[in-house]
Parts: sequence; C-alpha cells; structure tokens
Amino acid sequence: MQILKIIIILLVTFSCTKKPTDNRITEFENILGERKTKALNLLVSDFDKNLNRIYPALKTSQAYLQFLLDIKNNNITDWNEYKFQSKETNLEFRMSGLRGEIYQEDYKELETNHAGNYSIALNKLKDSDALIKGYYEVREAAGLMSAELFAPEILSSNPDFNNYFHKRIVILEFSF
Repeated sequence: MQILKIIIILLVTFSCTKKPTDNRITEFENILGERKTKALNLLVSDFDKNLNRIYPALKTSQAYLQFLLDIKNNNITDWNEYKFQSKETNLEFRMSGLRGEIYQEDYKELETNHAGNYSIALNKLKDSDALIKGYYEVREAAGLMSAELFAPEILSSNPDFNNYFHKRIVILEFSF
C-alpha cells in the first residue's frame, strides 16, 4: 500500500511538471510579446487547418512540404483556395500589431519591417539553425519575396515542419 501511494505521488508530480521547452522559443516569444505570439499561434492554427483541408491524405508536416512543392512546380491554379486566415485571425493579426512587426507599408507598397521585433528575434536566433539563418539573410537583403522565389529557397534549406520556427517562417511569408 505504501508503494502504491509513492507511485501515485510520483505520477501526480511528474504529470504536473511543465515540460521543458526550447529556450529559443521562449526567447522568440518574449521578444515578440504575448499578444503577438497568440496572434501568430492563431495564424498557425488557421494555416494548418487549411492545409489539412487541401491535402487531407497527408500529415500536416507533409502538407507543408507539398504546398511548397506545388508552388515551386507551378501547380497552384487557384490561390483563393490557399487563403487561410479566418476573419477573427486576420483582425487579431492586425490589431495585435504582429502584422506591423513583420511588414510595413511604404507608399501603399508592402515591405519588410527590418526594425520590427520579428526581425530582431530572428537575428538573435539565426545562428542556432541553418534555415533561420538563410531566411534571415535573404529577408534582410531582398525583403519580401514572391511565392515562386520563396518556395524553392526554403525547400533548398531542408525544412522540418515539425520545427516551431520553420512552420512560422512559411506561414508569415503567406500572411500579408
């Protein structure tokens, strides 16, 4: 009976313990801010749901890859099918300030916001991951890229769509 009590206490203790997180994620979210992180997570949720609708036979990580391959191979004929933001998510994307952290409008033209917290966070993390580094450098040098240029660039970096950052980089490139 005593052993059973100890086992139960250990199980309760370990189940309540917060799982360790990647320090890079914590740092990224701290730089971005709580509300903007929540808005980004809404974008991720909407994007995942849309990819699962378009590619129902694929796991989500495989659907990301197929999406980029379809762009690279010019297989997308109706871009409206790939619009993924719900009205609520789009409103929060804008109202939270996340959109302004990533993009800025200059004479009605959308450009990369190099001074925003998104760029600052990527800069701090760039040396921890080859894809983040390559993306950051291209983004800083070239600014916004067309989907046809972005897809092959990211694919050449061997993305892992189970990776927190790789997913968000793709999503934010299609969020404006």
